[in-house]
Amino acid sequence: MKAEAIGQGRLGDFLDLSLSLHAGDPEWIPPLRAPLLRELAGLDAFGRYGTIQAFLCEKDGRPAGRVAALLNSRLRDASGAVLGQVGYFECADDERVAGALLESAFAWLRERGAREAWGPMNGGAHRTHRLLSRGFERSPFLFEPRNPPYYPRLFENHGFRRIHTWRGFDLPAPAFRAAVLENRGLDLAVRRAGKRYRVDHPDPGTPGSTLPRMHVLLDRVWAGHVGYSSLDLGEFTEIFGPVLALLDPWHVFILVDGEDGRDVGCAFAYPDYSAEVRQLSGDASGWGSWLGRGERPRRLVMHTVALVPEARGSGAVYLALVEAVERLVQDGYEEAQVALVTEDWRFFETTFAPTREYALYARSLV
Repeated sequence: MKAEAIGQGRLGDFLDLSLSLHAGDPEWIPPLRAPLLRELAGLDAFGRYGTIQAFLCEKDGRPAGRVAALLNSRLRDASGAVLGQVGYFECADDERVAGALLESAFAWLRERGAREAWGPMNGGAHRTHRLLSRGFERSPFLFEPRNPPYYPRLFENHGFRRIHTWRGFDLPAPAFRAAVLENRGLDLAVRRAGKRYRVDHPDPGTPGSTLPRMHVLLDRVWAGHVGYSSLDLGEFTEIFGPVLALLDPWHVFILVDGEDGRDVGCAFAYPDYSAEVRQLSGDASGWGSWLGRGERPRRLVMHTVALVPEARGSGAVYLALVEAVERLVQDGYEEAQVALVTEDWRFFETTFAPTREYALYARSLV
């Protein structure tokens, strides 16, 4: 069995494979087709400095698996060599198909100087990456890394080892409220932090000012984060602009140091419009068409929070958390999804058991 490197003429087959593999899953959220085609063709912002090669593997005359090998010249391994990536992975539960795909991607990466491969990762930490490894019985939320339960096994059986883990928490609003707003220790931390820091809410409706304000923080708040590399404002706008279009003003948090007025952190939350996006069936032209109908999803996703190094440990992060929970209750959400929590932030696990888990993998190429 052999995987074939494909050109732009077969990218339609590459994308269509997802439709056939997930046809039996009523909760699957089809990705937006037009942006994916641009990414795979190298026509997006990443294509200005990154390299991508797509592969397809057929079984019985039909596509049965796909993968892409990627190089981001800004991401290096410990030896200084460019870090290889495997991404856009979709595959039937077939070890031979998975092996043919991954070995073809590994060979392509080796030929271009990579000594290590990470995956799944579609260009870096600012793009889709990770596998869901636990929590498959839970309904997917918008922008969640989602895959069949056998994908981690396919990766591990072909030499990948887990290098990083994230956890997610499905929290009923009343329990979340009690854990945060009735927590005396947290209240004291918030009071102390509030003497120096404050929370601003830039307007998502003015992306020309909001996106640059967030972008200037990225290198400082994400430095050292697994898979992160710098991206310019154009690329950040391309990635985060569509998300911003879905948000209310209070969904974006900027933490400000009151002593000098500097921004020291950012966070965002968003309504879980997974049902609305599912109904688009991959048609990007309908993005946001449901806004203004007055219908609110039952779940709020609390997705990202990051601080500059000197503000970590100050309690400033809890200013945003408390305000988010207050608004969660005020706006009538029934549930919160605290998404993709890194292993070094243990606050939630002191009260709640994780309900989801995600993994990033690595494999030597030498």
